[in-house]
Amino acid sequence: MLLGLAGRFGIDYILPPAKRLGPVPTTKEIYKEYIDVAWPATMQGLLLQLMTAINLAMVGALGADALAAVGIMSQPLMVMLVFVRSAAIAITAIVARRKGEEDYETMNSVLKQGVLLTVLFYVPLLCICFYLLNPILTFAGAQASYIDEAVAYGQFIIIGLFFSALGVMLGAALIGVGNTKAIFKANAIGNVLNVVMSFTLIYGLGPIPALGIKGAGIATMTSYTLIFFLLLYAIHAKDSHLSWHRGSWKFNREILQGIYYIGGSSLGEQAFERFGMFAYTKMVASLGVVALATHHICMNLIDIFYYFAMGLSYSGASYTGQSLGKKRPDLAEAYGKIGVRIALIISVIGFVLYFGLRNVVFDIFTQDRLVWQLGADIMILMAFASFPQALQLVYSGVLKGAGDNFYVMKYSLFVIAIFRPIITYLLCFTWGFGLYGAWIALLIDQSMRTAFSGWRFRSGVWQHIKI
Repeated sequence: MLLGLAGRFGIDYILPPAKRLGPVPTTKEIYKEYIDVAWPATMQGLLLQLMTAINLAMVGALGADALAAVGIMSQPLMVMLVFVRSAAIAITAIVARRKGEEDYETMNSVLKQGVLLTVLFYVPLLCICFYLLNPILTFAGAQASYIDEAVAYGQFIIIGLFFSALGVMLGAALIGVGNTKAIFKANAIGNVLNVVMSFTLIYGLGPIPALGIKGAGIATMTSYTLIFFLLLYAIHAKDSHLSWHRGSWKFNREILQGIYYIGGSSLGEQAFERFGMFAYTKMVASLGVVALATHHICMNLIDIFYYFAMGLSYSGASYTGQSLGKKRPDLAEAYGKIGVRIALIISVIGFVLYFGLRNVVFDIFTQDRLVWQLGADIMILMAFASFPQALQLVYSGVLKGAGDNFYVMKYSLFVIAIFRPIITYLLCFTWGFGLYGAWIALLIDQSMRTAFSGWRFRSGVWQHIKI
């Protein structure tokens, strides 16, 4: 039985010889290729999660107002980054496709014009946000007791955001050519610098004065800038075919149309996701302090698993685009199926850890017995949710790598922005399940996204999209 199951993971089962359009790597080689792109992206996310937690702990030592001042900036920051992240998805798909086609001139033109678009869009946007930061944060819900601190911190973040946006664009091109290691190294160095500078500037050290929350802002701004320059250097990495000496800075209508078509759909998807998450979190918050505290801990725990699945999604997007560029839809589908198999293995591990260690985990996070009991129960639902979460990220990664973002946007509109808020309200309030209802809704949401994206993957429509 085990031998039969293992056989389903082999390349001969995934892509039978009769369906091959050319040579294929061995089972060992193709899994290694996939994981080599996935693991740096995963480690980057996990490192960011760890560094964020450390920074929050340092800021938290300054008091509740300082913590609130940093926290209130997070939502405006996410909104500002939506645009470049949407364009970045388009850059990844187009760069991967052009690399597969070995059209390196156009590939570098896509990168250059993406960078130029980012500069033209973000310079005026960030200037406006810098000067209107006080009313922006007030609208976001900042209180009078910490609004001045929030503005002082936020101004440094906005300056750094210019370099962060450019870094996102460079990272998108590197993902497209499969060089996620460079992104991981740049972010690792930048985030470690952030922690060291935060400690030094927040509390002071020797002749360096204690700057409090301003110190945290300066440290973050500096790390954003350093990461950008490290990624700028990585563009010239050996064998990636990315180079500032190739391609054109002059806007090309065909390239802009590709960025607009894919990026516009990605913008819609992210807008629907932001709306859905806002409505979802607002309903959870109305359940009370115990429910909200429990939910916050559980969401941070599931984020750890999320980064493993996101690494697989990046790898799938990169290899899908490159394979389709080589006119090898058979290989593109094979990489997708390999991602699904790795996702299932990771999901089994996640299920065992979440289910088996749920009591131990909450002993670490809280001494409140109500939060402990509720959290241990919620982690059972979290364990089951690990399967559809991983699968839908892998499937959607393939679709995005193929440029099928409009389909992803359509099911995101229905599932995240419409269905999820409705089913959450019904389960939490109408049917009285409370926080259990919110997590049942999350499980249903992830399962529906898996069904929609999985059906599209199996249909093969994405293999014929031209970008």
